[in-house]
Amino acid sequence: MTTVPSTYLQGHSSEVIASHSARTVTNSAAFLLPHLRPHFSLLDIGCGPGTITSGFCSHLPHGHVTGVDLGDSVIEHARSLHSPSEYPNLKFSAGNILEGLSYADNTFDVVYFHQTILHLPDPIKGIREARRLLKPGGILAMRESDILNWYPELPGLKKYNECLDGMVRSTGAPGLSAARGLHAWAKEAGFERKKMDVGASATVYSTPEERQWWGTMHIDRLRGEAVGGKMKDLGLLGTWGTEQMVSEFKRWLEDDNGWYAALQCEVIARK
Repeated sequence: MTTVPSTYLQGHSSEVIASHSARTVTNSAAFLLPHLRPHFSLLDIGCGPGTITSGFCSHLPHGHVTGVDLGDSVIEHARSLHSPSEYPNLKFSAGNILEGLSYADNTFDVVYFHQTILHLPDPIKGIREARRLLKPGGILAMRESDILNWYPELPGLKKYNECLDGMVRSTGAPGLSAARGLHAWAKEAGFERKKMDVGASATVYSTPEERQWWGTMHIDRLRGEAVGGKMKDLGLLGTWGTEQMVSEFKRWLEDDNGWYAALQCEVIARK
């Protein structure tokens, strides 16, 4: 199998996949669902384990859904979770949007990005390639996080946000506070502003169960090589140790007032 270079530094370790697997069409693509038609073909770029990708299948019973990701390992994982007998209109393949995908011009009715564009060193190039793949009148749908808020505003969680942003930016990608410019990137890539819908939603974790899951997941990331190890290797931690940050996460998830909210910038652009 072909291995393509990745600028996604978080990788696809078990702790990263655990959080990605909680993403569904309901919590991550609700803004797109009203625009779908049963016969549409859809391409999900940066599909990860495919939990959102597969969710589109029931909305496109007479169409087909394709998930693409950089990593062969995560594509194999996605395939293992979704049997052809259960998802006959679904397939997964490895590919690099910045190197150009193998599909012909005007192939898909919808191209969907979720938490992917902010990891691209050249987001406009990626969006331009998505536009090439869309049929005339086709839909580009993008949903990317911008502002990540924690309460209480503990210093260790603020530093964690800075380190995550530093990881992303170390590849030349725009970082975790650039999604507010999605529509501007789309315009530069060839979409007309008058053919765009620009909006936002929020991801919120506030119940004890949600805090336990979200906080523990980030603790596991910090203690793993995929995130905590890379933060250290890149010199992003400064005077902080990973276990100091872990202590801050434990304080947060045990605090009855603790909550997390992320602004999700959402753009629909029509070709």
